[in-house]
Amino acid sequence: MDNFLNFCDLNNFEYWLVIRLYFAATLPILLAIYYFINKKVSYSTAYTLMCAFFIVALGWEIWLTYGLSGGLPVDQRRSAMLTCAIPVNINWLLNSLADVLIVWIGLFFVKNYYRNKISPFIKWKWGAFFILLTWFIIQNVYIEAFFYHLQLGSSGDLSWAPLMPLGSWYNPTIFTIGGNPITLQSQSSWIIMTPIIYFLSIYFNKIKT
Repeated sequence: MDNFLNFCDLNNFEYWLVIRLYFAATLPILLAIYYFINKKVSYSTAYTLMCAFFIVALGWEIWLTYGLSGGLPVDQRRSAMLTCAIPVNINWLLNSLADVLIVWIGLFFVKNYYRNKISPFIKWKWGAFFILLTWFIIQNVYIEAFFYHLQLGSSGDLSWAPLMPLGSWYNPTIFTIGGNPITLQSQSSWIIMTPIIYFLSIYFNKIKT
């Protein structure tokens, strides 16, 4: 892995970005294998996570990777070195898997908070919803401000996507962190994603009980 990354001539920031992305993309696969082998599979969680993968892939990751509707493809929004280390045709896959990890962590937070209470996956609970929403927004603010800030923009760089329905046509900066803009377009995907994930969690929990 190190030889591969050195071959791409990454700087220190790019090096650690790539390491973190591959780690975040690989971890849900390893965890899924571990839970399956040890027969600790929660089918409702598993189905929710599988759906989450397709939702994020089709909802925004593929669109942003290839610039399908009014945006630039990812290889035009980042350095050639990053494209060497994260080829365009697997960029959407790696990011979608990393998004699955984000969803998994969010579900863990909800389950942990309600561990001694009535399950929040029997019926809608606003407390559970806001735990998911808070986590999704916090992680995405971090991603936009510190992880992908060199690949994102507020001037039409990003494609419209189904879960980014306002596209770049209306994309105000909400606030800045360290001079990096936190924009409505980038946050909208996870805001819309929150009720979808929570609804799916309740639905799959009901059909498996």
